[in-house]
Amino acid sequence: MKRRDFVKYAGGGIAALVVGSVLPAWVSNNPLLAVQQVQELKFTITDAIKDMVTHNSINKAQCYFWLFKEENFPAEIPGPHIFTTEGSTIKVSITNALDEPHAFFIPGMANSGPIASGTTKTFSFVASKAGTYLYYDNLNAPVNRIMGLHGALVVMPNDPVAGHKFTPYSTPTPAVQQLFDDFGSSSHFPGLAWEQGDTATHTPAFRQYVWVLHAASSRLFAEVGNYPPGRDYPASQFIQAYQRDRFRSDGLNRKPEFFTINGQSGWFAAHNPYITPNHRVGEPVVIRILNAGLSMHSLHIHANHVYVTSINGVVQENPIWLDTFTVHPLDVIEWAVPFTRPPDVPNERGIGLADKPLISKANPSIPGSVPHPVWPPTEELNTHFPKVGTKAGDIDISVRLSPICYPMHDHSETSQSAQGGNYGLGMMSGMDFIGDRNTPGGVITFPGAKTTHGPEMTGPAAGPDGYHNETH
Repeated sequence: MKRRDFVKYAGGGIAALVVGSVLPAWVSNNPLLAVQQVQELKFTITDAIKDMVTHNSINKAQCYFWLFKEENFPAEIPGPHIFTTEGSTIKVSITNALDEPHAFFIPGMANSGPIASGTTKTFSFVASKAGTYLYYDNLNAPVNRIMGLHGALVVMPNDPVAGHKFTPYSTPTPAVQQLFDDFGSSSHFPGLAWEQGDTATHTPAFRQYVWVLHAASSRLFAEVGNYPPGRDYPASQFIQAYQRDRFRSDGLNRKPEFFTINGQSGWFAAHNPYITPNHRVGEPVVIRILNAGLSMHSLHIHANHVYVTSINGVVQENPIWLDTFTVHPLDVIEWAVPFTRPPDVPNERGIGLADKPLISKANPSIPGSVPHPVWPPTEELNTHFPKVGTKAGDIDISVRLSPICYPMHDHSETSQSAQGGNYGLGMMSGMDFIGDRNTPGGVITFPGAKTTHGPEMTGPAAGPDGYHNETH
């Protein structure tokens, strides 16, 4: 890698741009979106080397990428999330700083055509339909997209359907509309509607998350970076290496070894509050999933089944309710996550419902334990692992097991690792329960609930713990 200057960077927060002259209600004061409002998107197509999840002073783990660098944010993979409202005209200016032609493409909405090396192209397009879209470089497919030239566009409807609650869609099917109408107003989904926030509990309205899935091969991407300037790396050769490179005893084949959500992996993704929802029972969320890579991922979430409300732009007539869903390359899937009680909470009518919970027995292994309702899980919330007083040197390393965290992982098991063996450092996220809106005493916040919605100081996400800095 000698022919280019490289930008070395590490993953940070999830950059988001809101395009338009008016800041809409669904983004105003919403700490789930680290937004910058702009009137025009100004991208440079460039390259960078990124420190990956396993990189440290002993183990070198870096990967070369191409990327859409927006002038308001540091370089990152993927490009920034773009948010706008249906009907908005989006102006885009793109400078190609790489050696070969590149492009900006959104199926059915935008197509820059080839942008020659060293040139700038300016164009406009209309965000014509509410939904979720992958923007990417469609030249020399799929090489340019897989190398990192991709990102997410979210288009929100201007208004809800008359007489109904907001959904993410302009023309929702009756079943999807009924689901969002039920959030916050039915016996099965008591709490808040999706569009409804609560300033008293620091709960934002329009709770939504974007998951851009990707898999990177440091060795193959380096080959592409070292290819003769101005020539496209052969797409068929790229696909063969990426998907079918033979096993080697030294592990140095060219299949992907880093698996990311929004450019992050493992602990860093699972603990990033722009990726992993942190909410109470009764605070439903929307998750928008875009597979920018060339691998299939079967995402499996614990604690709640989710409703698949849209598949590749088609709002579903019958949103299926499940815990595992396969996302193929270039798929765009939308989930509605109801944030009901976890299914292992027994109550008078069954499991997971916001009903009167059953009563536990006294636990003789816990001093002072007496029979109590199994929800909220008092004993678990006050449990530490390791036990309080366990020290590493002079530091107490005990951690309270609260809030209650559940994982989301990929059933394509290879993606759970990094560098071919570091398990638990791959494509994963989750959902964290920080309280419940539907207990007899009213809204409760679990002890130790997370106090930030973002990787900077953004205020308490829940409860009265007060403001403080927390870095992810």
